[in-house]
Amino acid sequence: MINAAQKAGNWRRVLGTLTLAVLLEQLPWASGVLAWLPDFVLVGVLFWVLHQPAKVGFGVAFMLGLLADFQNGAVFGQHAIAYVIGVYLVLFLRLRLLQFDPFRQAAQLFPVLLGVQLIVLLVGWLAVNPPVGLGILMPVLGSTVLWYLIALFVRLLHGKGLPGHA
Repeated sequence: MINAAQKAGNWRRVLGTLTLAVLLEQLPWASGVLAWLPDFVLVGVLFWVLHQPAKVGFGVAFMLGLLADFQNGAVFGQHAIAYVIGVYLVLFLRLRLLQFDPFRQAAQLFPVLLGVQLIVLLVGWLAVNPPVGLGILMPVLGSTVLWYLIALFVRLLHGKGLPGHA
């Protein structure tokens, strides 16, 4: 049976990592890095949806998406609807994703992250005007690499070791 201290600790971890993701979005990054910068909030939300679906779901994704819209000065709801669709896809693929090693998880999440970014692109295009180039899709690669690193860290943290090493 889980006691109250364990429940509070789980919530602190979830809120702490999501707060860190929001703060990482606020840092002044160099212009060359901005093109490859992952969507920290999206990766954080999808990570916790995968590992704690009872705590983080559609509501949290929607609220953090609205916060991302506010931070980026984007159309209100542009990131929110994309994040909710990303959460739906991760919940749909949840059991499959949990069986994979970090590299295969990242490979499976690449189309999900690409789809979320395409929805952001589409909603922004429909609401305001078309973007100048396809540079908006570059963060997908950064988010995929970030997912791989986080999944690898969690695997090592749980003592499972590197894949292929005894």
